[in-house]
Amino acid sequence: MSLKWAARVAFGLLLIASLLYRFDTGTIFSTILSAKVGYLLLAASAYAVTFLILSSRWRMILASMGEKLPVATAYQAFAGGMIISDLTPGRIGEFARPILVKDRVDLSRGMASVAIDRYSDILTTFFLGLFGMLLLAGRIAHLALAVIFILLIVVCSLAFWFKRPFFLKLIDRFSTTGWGTARLSEIAHSLDRALNEVADIKVLMIKSVLITASAWIFHALRIVLIAKSVGFDAPLYMLFLLQPLVSALALVPVTVSGLGLVEGGLAALLAGVGIPAASGISIALMDRAITVAFHILVGGRLAAKSI
Repeated sequence: MSLKWAARVAFGLLLIASLLYRFDTGTIFSTILSAKVGYLLLAASAYAVTFLILSSRWRMILASMGEKLPVATAYQAFAGGMIISDLTPGRIGEFARPILVKDRVDLSRGMASVAIDRYSDILTTFFLGLFGMLLLAGRIAHLALAVIFILLIVVCSLAFWFKRPFFLKLIDRFSTTGWGTARLSEIAHSLDRALNEVADIKVLMIKSVLITASAWIFHALRIVLIAKSVGFDAPLYMLFLLQPLVSALALVPVTVSGLGLVEGGLAALLAGVGIPAASGISIALMDRAITVAFHILVGGRLAAKSI
């Protein structure tokens, strides 16, 4: 696993290096150095609001399972999970979030809550991206990879939700034939029991998707403010619709947290609204720096204490 992780990190850094080389390293770094700090602080504040919305969504999901989590703890745990997500392919590190609050929340219910939480993210990305594709069809060719992965995840997720008994039997069969482990079967059944405890999963998912959509407004606002810091205007509505697809590139498990893929996708998206590629790369790199720094500052202490 360590070799695979190192290979993914190396590949991501290689992608970043190729972007820097292709679009003039000097121009990119001079653009970053010219950024107005005030706008960057506002961008970080917008991200703080985004986290409040997303951690509130997670608390709502936990509450539907009979679990209560204080606002501050949920906020820190969400950030702590994102630290691990920043270091893992396909953002699977977010499933470590329940471990950070294992002293307050039942672990199986915590895992189920993150599964619902992540599924609402995927559904919201699908709906916003689909509407964005219909509205701005000529500008999304560079997001084809994200679209394919989102569709694949949605199809697989729907199969799991509607055919859960079938998948549980399949896992049980594998665990008794040497293809899997008894522990995997135990986790799967614990997850199933926790999901069955949700009173009205459909209403919960609708609420979660609406909350997630509101969070994407602040995600888009963050990019608008970072672009403002270097003298460019980015349309909020376009980022609101298509930035989720850019972020979905982080689900492609060829690099750690989509390193290089997300930056390239965001630069291409910004190029579609008239922002030069070198400036787009600068904005993407500043965005990566702001979000990762926020995760560490807010969730680092809890993550270090719990793992």
